[in-house]
Amino acid sequence: MTDSRNVASLRSQWLGQRLRDLREAAGISLTDAAEYLGVKNASTMSRYETGVIPLRWTDVDALLTLYGVADEAQRSELIDLAKEAWRKGWWDEYRDVVGDKRYLDAFWLESRSRHIKIFSFGLLHGLLQTPAYMDAVFRDDPTMDEAARTRATELRHARQRVITEGSAALTVIVHETILRQKVADSATTREQLAHLLELGRCGRVTLRVIGFDTSVLRAHAGSFVLFDLGEPFGTVAYVENFAGCLYLESPAVDRYLSAYDNIEKAAFTTGESAKIIKRAIEGWK
Repeated sequence: MTDSRNVASLRSQWLGQRLRDLREAAGISLTDAAEYLGVKNASTMSRYETGVIPLRWTDVDALLTLYGVADEAQRSELIDLAKEAWRKGWWDEYRDVVGDKRYLDAFWLESRSRHIKIFSFGLLHGLLQTPAYMDAVFRDDPTMDEAARTRATELRHARQRVITEGSAALTVIVHETILRQKVADSATTREQLAHLLELGRCGRVTLRVIGFDTSVLRAHAGSFVLFDLGEPFGTVAYVENFAGCLYLESPAVDRYLSAYDNIEKAAFTTGESAKIIKRAIEGWK
């Protein structure tokens, strides 16, 4: 079992990989870099480059000088990334809820993205859920007691500020099975679908439905999210299951970009989707 306390954050991983590339391009060994930085040994330096130990920005500045990086824009970008890796977000106070700190990266991605693309199959994504829907989902988890459910609900509400207060654009595609699936009771399901309609009227949210009979088989493969962070990070795919979560970057993310593109092309228009959701709401009365 992996000890989540020793799992590198995405920010630390990105920084470490960039520094490793620069070190190798400069022809400098791990041992020489460690000696220059005044750290114990090459093994410690390797842990910096894998992101397990986050580097302080002053150390990054020193390494960039050693590696001969003179470009001020590049130096500034990497130093800012080092500062970002150490910066705590509002979500850090919810470490007791998530258990595995790898989930915290998802919340950072939500807050940092310029465009979030969500595909929901089975259950709606947390950013889209109403309080009653959340409660039903959490109550279905036998490992959560009342206190844990309360904290998890608080966390999910806080994450939804990305929609109500953030600047990111959201493209949401939901599989039609979600519209026909009862969660808790008819009233909860009806309220949730009405909330979806309301989100679709938000200027930054594009809401579409993909039908039961779609020929795009990847639309039946499960939920995933694409986070478009812009430069220098690019796009990250996020997949979650009972065992944990997975982050995929280039080139692996390309498969998810392609899948989302195909799903988007096959989905109903926003107008058609709204009508489908309205009919589904009527069906739950």
